[in-house]
Amino acid sequence: MFMQSGRGSMVCHVREPYPIIRVEGPNREYAEILKGDYAGKDSELSAILHYIYGNLVSDNVEVAQLLMCIARVEMNHFQMLGETIKLLGVDPRYEHMGKYWNASFVKYDRDTCTILRENREDELAATQEYRRQAARIADNYVKELLLRIARDEELHARLLGEAIEKYCR
Repeated sequence: MFMQSGRGSMVCHVREPYPIIRVEGPNREYAEILKGDYAGKDSELSAILHYIYGNLVSDNVEVAQLLMCIARVEMNHFQMLGETIKLLGVDPRYEHMGKYWNASFVKYDRDTCTILRENREDELAATQEYRRQAARIADNYVKELLLRIARDEELHARLLGEAIEKYCR
């Protein structure tokens, strides 16, 4: 069902390298766009904690493992976005548009199928948002990063869809 490496561990990222984190130059406008992905309401930070919460409350071991696997990938996205924001010349604080991130942004559903469905919807929306942003941003390095992250998010949506098919029908 889920992508497996040769040693049997789960792989929840596209098997291609991430780009080197760099920018063409400082750009506050681009940094503010990325801060929404980084620590806004529908951000990598929110996703990480939603996946970890789902991992903790799911009674299904395989689903819990999938959620934690995806959380680790989202942590990598979070780190790369934070580094990029800093290179663009902005402090990578956990806020967007003057509003600090808070735990009310996490969805606290306890039903495994609800968790899977909500996360799948969020991953599909994130894929579209990253691609939309990449089309808007002229910095080729930032664009490359956003498109690479979008490919992981697309994979996450597929993996979550497979889990829904297996456990929620």
